[in-house]
Amino acid sequence: MAAGAWTFYNKAKRNLGTSAIALTTAATQFRMTLHTSASNAATLTLSTYGSVTGQVANGNGYLTSGKAFNNTWTAGASAGQYRFNTTAAGTFWSATAGTIPNVKFAVIWTSAATTVNKKLLVFSQLSTSQFTIASGNRLTISPAATGIFNMA
Repeated sequence: MAAGAWTFYNKAKRNLGTSAIALTTAATQFRMTLHTSASNAATLTLSTYGSVTGQVANGNGYLTSGKAFNNTWTAGASAGQYRFNTTAAGTFWSATAGTIPNVKFAVIWTSAATTVNKKLLVFSQLSTSQFTIASGNRLTISPAATGIFNMA
């Protein structure tokens, strides 16, 4: 299935400009979580992880703390472009001992000690309607050739 492009939350742009989200700091850990069709994940005015509703239920291979991933910076299509990306293997969840139901969105956010400091970066609508990862199957969210986003 083809997922939608990653979309910045409005406040994420400001947070990048003021270094509230530091893309180059090793201490910044990014996490990805899955959300249902009942989620407000596509609301661009959200700014913190705690404000996103409708996360997929904990269990069967999914943890509500999400998955950590290492971010990379690579050259883009030209010498003046830089690409923010995940590792080539992508981020995945394997459904074990049951299904992971009602998936529609993926959200990337920064991990911090408190919920208010967990800042939202981007989201992607994975499908036009929610879907279930059947037991024994795996959902892999792989980076596009152009990365999560480019800076030109």
